Amino acid sequence: MLVLGHKGYSAKYPENTIIAFQKAIEYGADGVELDVWLSKDGRVVVNHDPTLKEHYNANIKIKESTLEELRFYKYEDQTIPTLEEVYEALPESAIINVEIKDVDATIPALNIAKKYNALKRTLFSSFHEKALELLREEGDEIKIALLIGKTYKMYEFIKLIRKLKLNYVNPPIMGEKIVGRRSYRMYLRILNWMGVKIIMWTVDNTEDFKPYVKLTHGVITNEVEKMLEYLGRSREKEKRN
Repeated sequence: MLVLGHKGYSAKYPENTIIAFQKAIEYGADGVELDVWLSKDGRVVVNHDPTLKEHYNANIKIKESTLEELRFYKYEDQTIPTLEEVYEALPESAIINVEIKDVDATIPALNIAKKYNALKRTLFSSFHEKALELLREEGDEIKIALLIGKTYKMYEFIKLIRKLKLNYVNPPIMGEKIVGRRSYRMYLRILNWMGVKIIMWTVDNTEDFKPYVKLTHGVITNEVEKMLEYLGRSREKEKRN
């Protein structure tokens, strides 16, 4: 099962920063999940929100700012990274799940993955169907995942799987609270039957994950060490072996 650090190892390090991504890999994650936007000067930058307000304490919009302007602000001594810097900072074995927050960043992000010969280890995910459509138009070899957030998407999955030729569906761990555990497990079984892989987000409580562990292919987590320990893949255990 794949273990991807949500915004890096964000339970212990500042999210969506180079150190968080490096630490996720250092502690044993297979890869990382991150969010991208396109800056005013056409750079693909990594941040969850459209502004720097939450962590960088700057109420400026990414799409209206240049990279130089964005770099002026710091989040626990870290500056906002570019997607290129993430590929450069991580080993070539690291899987990178690029969540497209900004549709304008779709093709530039794809071009960066190609630049680093990293298409095979890059998964593009998005809530935006348009972003996934643009990616699929670029080739069937591109790995794409539909992020499930709203209830209605859970009941449109058959159409979307066929339309977008999805490789993955990334449903939320809280889906059980929307439709109930029995219905949610059935939903995941149908996805498995249709041949798409499932990466569940954001899973930090292993007890909540137990009913679904055999139905999923990967997990996105803030708690990298906790999840690896639960799966019997802790760094300490690997060292002993």
